[in-house]
Amino acid sequence: MSTQRAATARISLAIAMLLFTLASVTSASAAGYYPGGSTGSDISYPLCSSTQPSSMGAFGIVGVTAGRAFSQNGCLAIEFDWAKSKLATTLPSLYMNLQYPIGTTASYAMDGPKGKCSQKDKQCQASNYGGNAAKDAYLYAKGQGATSTRWWLDIETANSWSAKTALNEAVIQGALDYFGSNGITTGIYSTKRMWTTIAGSFQPAVESWVAQATEATAPGYCVPSGPFGTLQVALVQYVSGGQDWDYACP
Repeated sequence: MSTQRAATARISLAIAMLLFTLASVTSASAAGYYPGGSTGSDISYPLCSSTQPSSMGAFGIVGVTAGRAFSQNGCLAIEFDWAKSKLATTLPSLYMNLQYPIGTTASYAMDGPKGKCSQKDKQCQASNYGGNAAKDAYLYAKGQGATSTRWWLDIETANSWSAKTALNEAVIQGALDYFGSNGITTGIYSTKRMWTTIAGSFQPAVESWVAQATEATAPGYCVPSGPFGTLQVALVQYVSGGQDWDYACP
């Protein structure tokens, strides 16, 4: 083989290897955080005082807050690092709790992404509160070394919400907007009953993580759209052996 042909062959081989590497990265990225048909689990502050589960499954989701907005999972760093150590091909994603600005954290609604709000402008306050709550959770997680491009908003009736679904919608959208502005894909965790009670017919362009299924019924919740957003159901949660498990829809 001539020197020129050998050099050409080496260049061709280098290009082929580069394309293979890029294809591998693209495939890994396309697979996402939740390989379709696999099962993972979610953990948060209730496990701070107990031993972590023996297995995480194929993927993991870690709670940043301690049951409500502007609260902190005190063992987030430990749980996030533990989840990473248990996952072979994926990285943990994160979730946070959210509610309407009622009680001791209501002051966080008065100034924020929508500017300073008047006492009467509840829509402005709701949007600020959602954005500020998301920012608080995001910065706390970052400070604990827990980072992800995939977050979920935990929307439950156990937390305080307005009787006006339009105001609750503004809170949720405020949080979605904050994460979106930081390049983070966000979805909604809830049940159909709780979501309708809190947000009415609101359907943002996000994926859903459905709660309160069983292991047997979980695959049946996998639909192309809804119930909390216009995109597909991505995850279905069920409890087995005292542990939260999550089925990833194909």
